[in-house]
Amino acid sequence: MENRASNQADFLNRIIRSIILIIVSLMLSVFAVSFTVHHMRLQFEEEFKTISNDKISSVCDVVRRTLNGDEIAEDPQGAAVKYDNVLSLMLADTSTKSYSSESYGLFLYSDGRLSVLMNRGPEAPEAFEVASKDISDWLNANNEPTTIYGDNSESLLVPVADSTGRCVAVFEYKCNFNNLKVMGDEFEGRILKAVIITVCAGIFVYILQLFIPKIVQRSRNGKGVQRL
Repeated sequence: MENRASNQADFLNRIIRSIILIIVSLMLSVFAVSFTVHHMRLQFEEEFKTISNDKISSVCDVVRRTLNGDEIAEDPQGAAVKYDNVLSLMLADTSTKSYSSESYGLFLYSDGRLSVLMNRGPEAPEAFEVASKDISDWLNANNEPTTIYGDNSESLLVPVADSTGRCVAVFEYKCNFNNLKVMGDEFEGRILKAVIITVCAGIFVYILQLFIPKIVQRSRNGKGVQRL
């Protein structure tokens, strides 16, 4: 009886130690993989946004040379039609799949007020940074472009001046990275699910090899008693 009680106590201790080991292993595995995957994701997003920033800067340099402030000041509506056609050809998106969505708009600046001349892309005119920011945030004496970073977006605002140097319009090119965020969330979720499934499978196999010998031993002992 004492030997049997000792075996049961030893078996119970093994179960408790196994449960603690399983919990610790599961937590460490999830934390380690989560940290690694998240770090890889941040590096990918940073590199992607750097490339996107270079593209935005290049596009706005070309647009800045294309837009004529005198034409916009003299005939805003006619200039809007003209540049809508020109920019739609220059900035056509030829990619089949993108992790970002890009929009651009041209806004007339007159008497301290802004009005929409044209816009293209998924963003509505009121969603552009120029619509929510103070004019002093992007207008400067040299009419230099200004970059504005949102929660998950990047915008480059380009003041358009006439021949006298007076700002008559502003062009905004906005890049939204929501698709990139969704992709990252899905990637992290799939990796974590795979890790949890793998760890659970390992736990199941460990439990089987822990209990099967006991079951086999009891089965043999039972058969031995029947033969007696």
